Amino acid sequence: MRDLSKQITAFVISSGTNPNLQLCLDALKAQTIGVSVDIIRDYSPMSVAFQQMLIRCKTPYYVEVDEDMVLNPDAIEKMYDAIVGTDTKCSMVAFRLLDVHIDFVIYGIKIYKFEIFKNYPYDLSHMSCEVEQLERMKADGFTYTLKEDVVGKHSPLWNNELIFERYLNLMEKFKEFGYVWLESLPRKLFEIFKREPTEVNLFALLGAYTSVVSDKRLQLGEKNFTAKRPEYHRMQSFLEQPTSATLYITNKCNLKCNFCWRQHKELEDFPDMTAGVIDDLLYRFPSIQSLCVCGFGEPFMCENLISLMQYIKKPVEQWHSYGKNLYAGLITNGTLVAERLPWLRDAGCLPDYLSVSLNASNAAEYERITGNNLFEQALAGVRTSVAIGIPTYLSRVCDKNNLSDIAEFLSLAKSLGVRGVHLHNILPHFDDNENTKFWDLALTKDDQVLIDAIKALPDADIILRYPVLIAKDEIRRNCLFPWKTIGINGNRSITICNSVAPPRKENGTITDSIIWQSQYCQQFREMKAGEQCEACKKCFRNWQYD
Repeated sequence: MRDLSKQITAFVISSGTNPNLQLCLDALKAQTIGVSVDIIRDYSPMSVAFQQMLIRCKTPYYVEVDEDMVLNPDAIEKMYDAIVGTDTKCSMVAFRLLDVHIDFVIYGIKIYKFEIFKNYPYDLSHMSCEVEQLERMKADGFTYTLKEDVVGKHSPLWNNELIFERYLNLMEKFKEFGYVWLESLPRKLFEIFKREPTEVNLFALLGAYTSVVSDKRLQLGEKNFTAKRPEYHRMQSFLEQPTSATLYITNKCNLKCNFCWRQHKELEDFPDMTAGVIDDLLYRFPSIQSLCVCGFGEPFMCENLISLMQYIKKPVEQWHSYGKNLYAGLITNGTLVAERLPWLRDAGCLPDYLSVSLNASNAAEYERITGNNLFEQALAGVRTSVAIGIPTYLSRVCDKNNLSDIAEFLSLAKSLGVRGVHLHNILPHFDDNENTKFWDLALTKDDQVLIDAIKALPDADIILRYPVLIAKDEIRRNCLFPWKTIGINGNRSITICNSVAPPRKENGTITDSIIWQSQYCQQFREMKAGEQCEACKKCFRNWQYD
C-alpha cells in the first residue's frame, strides 16, 4: 500500500448523527492508499464546515467527504492519480457517485489542490457556497475537471428527517438556480413511492413538495446541520402518537428538598390521580407502552397508589381493546418504600423498576438538602426493593457543593446492590435564565470529577446529564419535540416537556379533542432554530454564557 498520508487529507464533514457515518469511516480505512483522515464535526452551516478544511489542511491535496458518502476501496487512489496529472490552472477534479435512493449518478466527490483553494475562502452567507467559490476562481482563470468514473455510493441509508430535508433542499436549489435535472425529481420520487410505499419514500416526496408548493424561499443559506426543519417537525407531530407517559399521581411530599420546584414555584393544585385518568389517557393514546409513576410529591403518599398500580399491571387479557402489557416504573424518595412496597407485592402489582432519589451519601448532607433526617429510612427502602427483586436504581442531583463525595456515593450504591445510578444537574427553576450565573450548577466541564469517581463502580449503568453551555452567538439546539411522551396529573392537565415544565391547566387536558392542535403544542411546532418558549429558557440543554 502506498502511504500518501502526507499528500492527501480526507476531511469528513459530519454532524455526528447520520446513519451512514460509520460506513463512511470504514470505507476510508479500507482505501488502497494511506491517507490522513480529519473529522470536521458539528460546524454549521455547511460553508463554515468547508472553511475548516482550508484552516486545517497541511497536505498538498485534500478530499471533501460528506458523512453519507461511502467510497470504493480504490476511490481516493483514482482521484489522486487524476489530479497529479493536471496542469497548474486545474484546481479540482470531481468524480461521480451513485445516488442509491434515486438510482442516479451525480457529481459528488472532489479532490482539491490546497495551494489554490486556500486563496478562495467560502462565502459563509451564500446559499450554494461551492458554486459561488468556483465562479470567483473561474474569473481568475482557474479550471476544474469532471470525470465519468463512479467511485462510490451516496447515502445508502436514510431516515425520515434526513431524506425530507435532502429533497426540500434540492428543490430549493432548483427554485434558485434552475438545475435541469431537478425539474423531474418530484415526479421521480412519486414513482418511487408508488413502487415502494415506505415511510422513507413518503418523506422524500413530502420534502420535495414542501418546497414546490411554497412561494417563499425556505432555504435562505447553506445547509445547517443544527437547525432543524420546522416544516418536518410540524408534519411529524401530526403523525406521531406518544409511546410513553409520566403520571404525576400526587402533590403530597414528606421532604422539602432545597432544589425542588415546590420550593421555587407555585404548583398547580391537583388531587391524587385515579384509575379513570389513566383510562382516559390510554383511550386517547392507545399507542402508549410505558408509564413512569412519579409526582411533584412522593408517590407512596398517594392514597390511590395500590389501585393505580393494580390497574396498570393487570393482565393483558383484561385490557379490552388495548391488548398489551404496560411497562411501568416508579420514582420515589425511598423513605416510605420499606413500609409500603410490600403492600404492592401483596397486591400483585409491583413496578417493573424502582428509581430512588437519594441525593446524599451521608445523613448530615441528606438533612441539609431535604430538610428531614430520613436518610436511614431511604436506605432501608432501597434495600427492601433490592431484596424483593425489583430492578432498583439511584438518582442523584449534583451541584458543585456535593461533587466531592461522588466516589463515596457510588460506593454506597454498590454496597446497596442497585442496578445503576443516574447523576444529573439541578433543574433550574429561575425566572431569568439570561442573567443567572452558574455558581452551583455542575456543568459539562465538571464531568472529569465524575468520570474519575465512576471508576469505583465500573459495572453499573451510570448516566450523566449536565447543562450544555453554548456561546451567546451560537444557535440554540431545540429539543425535537417528537410527541412521543406526555405528562399528566390528577386534573388531567398535560405537559409534553418533562425536563422543566409540569402539567398545567392552561396547556390543556387529556380529554380535549384537539390536544396536538392546542396553542400550547402549536408553539413547539412553530419554533424555529434559536427560538425558545418559557420552558426552554429554563432547560439545562441550552444554557448560554458570555
